Amino acid sequence: MDVKNRVFLKKIFFSIIIFITLLSSCKKEEEIALPRDVAEQASEEEVKLEEFLSSHFYNYEQFQFSDFPIEISIDTIAPPNDNKTALINQVVKKNVKVKTSSGDLIDHPIYTLVAKEGSGQSPSRADSTYVSYEGILLNKNQFDRSFEPIWFDLTTVVRGFREGLGAFKSGDFTVDQNNIATFSNYGQGIIFMPSGLGYYNQNSGAIPEYSPLIFIINLYLVKKTDHDGDGILSGLEYDNDGDGLPDDTDEDGLADYLDQD
Repeated sequence: MDVKNRVFLKKIFFSIIIFITLLSSCKKEEEIALPRDVAEQASEEEVKLEEFLSSHFYNYEQFQFSDFPIEISIDTIAPPNDNKTALINQVVKKNVKVKTSSGDLIDHPIYTLVAKEGSGQSPSRADSTYVSYEGILLNKNQFDRSFEPIWFDLTTVVRGFREGLGAFKSGDFTVDQNNIATFSNYGQGIIFMPSGLGYYNQNSGAIPEYSPLIFIINLYLVKKTDHDGDGILSGLEYDNDGDGLPDDTDEDGLADYLDQD
């Protein structure tokens, strides 16, 4: 084969490779799904959440007749539990606004069930909280759990957790001679939220995209926080316009609760 033919065949070969690469790239771009419409998704998940709330109950009777610590459990309303009071009749519903990439504010429902309110103080959206929790999906599959209490800066958690925890109060505690703390009178309950207040179209560990979330929580302690040390509590600086995003009133690119100015 002469040199001209070899050069010609090389050109054809590389052209085919480039074509296949471009075709594969186009196919991958086509396979990337655009995020769903926020308002439509919030509406669909509101229906799903209320179907769950209407068909399930929690062990409220144990909380009524016991002074000992009790863990919350959720079960389906079906024989022999078909006479139980549904969650839908015990939760408090409120709407919070989510700001979309286009600047629209879309209402998202959040439902809180207070089994025990607690005796202390409620956290703001920017406080630190000492909590234990269990996270489950609507199919009741567990995606996370903290058996032992853990400190959470509420500015770092999903918005539904941050918004919902304000319905509860911290408790009391004593410390014995071995420096072991025993808690009492602490807040207990459940937070139900659509994916728009969670991870929305992102997969996160065992949480699929567009998954409403349920958090069963125990709130032990609340620490009022001043992140920037300016003498103003972060809860007063975090989200005063209610769009779910940290305020930046001087528009310097630094959130107020982190900005000493």
